[in-house]
Amino acid sequence: MGYRKVLNRLLTFTLALSLLASGCTLLGGRRREVPKIEMVVHNPLPVERTDEFVELRVADLKNMAPDFSPNAFIVVQADSNQEVPYQLDDMDNDGEGDEIAMIMDMMPGERKSIVIRYAPEGTPGSRSINLGYERRTRAAMHPEYEGLGWESELIAYRIYPDHRNSIGVFGKQERGLSLDRFAASAADRGYNRLEPWGVSVLDGGKSLGCGGFGLWYGSKLVKPLNIVGLSPEKPDDRVARYTRIIADGPIRSVVQVIFDNWRVGDQTLRVTATYTIYAGQRWTRNQIKIEGADGPMKIGVGLAKSEAATLTRDEKNGLFYTWGAQSDRDPPDDLGMAVIYPRENFDSFHESVDHAASLFDDESGVYLAVLNPGADNEILYQFMAAWSRGEIGVKKDTQFAELVSSVAQRIRNPLTVTISPGQAPSSRKDTTESRLSLR
Repeated sequence: MGYRKVLNRLLTFTLALSLLASGCTLLGGRRREVPKIEMVVHNPLPVERTDEFVELRVADLKNMAPDFSPNAFIVVQADSNQEVPYQLDDMDNDGEGDEIAMIMDMMPGERKSIVIRYAPEGTPGSRSINLGYERRTRAAMHPEYEGLGWESELIAYRIYPDHRNSIGVFGKQERGLSLDRFAASAADRGYNRLEPWGVSVLDGGKSLGCGGFGLWYGSKLVKPLNIVGLSPEKPDDRVARYTRIIADGPIRSVVQVIFDNWRVGDQTLRVTATYTIYAGQRWTRNQIKIEGADGPMKIGVGLAKSEAATLTRDEKNGLFYTWGAQSDRDPPDDLGMAVIYPRENFDSFHESVDHAASLFDDESGVYLAVLNPGADNEILYQFMAAWSRGEIGVKKDTQFAELVSSVAQRIRNPLTVTISPGQAPSSRKDTTESRLSLR
């Protein structure tokens, strides 16, 4: 694209942004107000929070303002008109954006007024407007590293979406996005060489790696491989696996793995795992949905076990983590890994686990938390890793312990949003304020 085209596009976006941000003046000096939705975001904790996330469903916004259109809107701070970094994602793959994700910094106990200005539904030529934000997350699928990857500027993960269902970790010495570099260097296993932009620090292998999961059935961990399906005479018994990139930045990336025909006992299940990472964060959220079960199921979430690492369990706060010289490098570096889970869904903890097939036996073992998703067979949990090398490294076990505790506290005390319609055309509902708690 030439310089003139870039300049014209920037001027067009700037003009559109200005009109949406502050309204416009019609002939005769009359001012037309752009419709808006107002909200107050509250930090319930007495601590400063950086790059904290908020998620809003488009359906909730349209309930407050029926003429809201996700095709043309901006998000700004009410007191300054400064744009809030956001993105619109299609979470259910129906071709329409249905969830708005945004990030913001919050002072202790702060209440921040946010405004969404938009062109009403049906406005000719309307389209979503933002001038672009720094890309701080990435999702990619590269055969060079055998799977699906996602990252923030601080850490990167990859999953082997096969019978292993194992999650590996790429550590970074400096801030930046590296998935494409890992893929480019894979031909000679270059991602195992120490580089400022990163190196493979954990290959989960047959274990669950960092935060992988399986189904828990008959006091055994069942991974997504139907043993009967190993017979070529019964191809229909094999587990079908599908992967999808839902969002690829700039402020969050979301990937999804679907296991269909996963057989557990006499049940044939469809299990969907949706992984989300936000800018400025090391943790990933995994949201699991199990369909086709006769009743409530259980899952096992784990960390690869290493004799060089120390395990810490904290059932009161719903977490466990390891720290020590457990990276795959030679000699091993210090690496911390953690799982954070809903306390109300905790069932049991295991430091050694039987598998449903010898194919999954792994001498390194696994630390496993068994969780009860509940009647709807849906649950979410978080996992994270932190490497000790480089300018962004976590150097000591005490620092990692503080980091895990801080992340758990923020997850359990999310930002809350009080939302209400602003200037209300006749088509807008006059409702009382609606309070949303973000997961």
